[in-house]
Amino acid sequence: MSLHDYLKNSLKLSPERLAHVKKMGTDAEALFKELTNATKTETEDDKKYIDFIWHDRKIDVKGLKRSHEYGYILIEMQNRWGYHGWCAKQSKAEFIAFLFPEGFHVFDKDALRKRTLEICEPYDGSVHRQMGVMCYEMPNVWLGRPNGQDIFTYLRLSDCEDLILGTIPVS
Repeated sequence: MSLHDYLKNSLKLSPERLAHVKKMGTDAEALFKELTNATKTETEDDKKYIDFIWHDRKIDVKGLKRSHEYGYILIEMQNRWGYHGWCAKQSKAEFIAFLFPEGFHVFDKDALRKRTLEICEPYDGSVHRQMGVMCYEMPNVWLGRPNGQDIFTYLRLSDCEDLILGTIPVS
């Protein structure tokens, strides 16, 4: 199944939302490739949260999100279908590159996961499930969509700035 069909049929996205989601991801990945000359991985690696190989490292690229503009990052521990998320131990990504207005901030995935678990309340199985929660309204709280099985949280960038290994500027 193609990514287009998967997003359209599995997620039941409207044509407008489907176009927006695909463009955001494609644009961030295209920009990362242009800036770094990294090697794009195959679809099977994408499913393991590996978008690129860069300097022999496995990189997952995250596009510009509204939360980034407010100084927050979304950390996904479990995806909407109940499988491990990109920041889970099982994710094969080694590094996460978040696109911010000034450039890609690159984090070691395991260090970011550890910081998330230090900052958030211990996970006891309860998740606040609500649509439209703004990042600044409930940081460091385990969140999810009402119709999904995802588990994520928002961290303040200032709480993990010391983990940024480097920034690839957008010139």
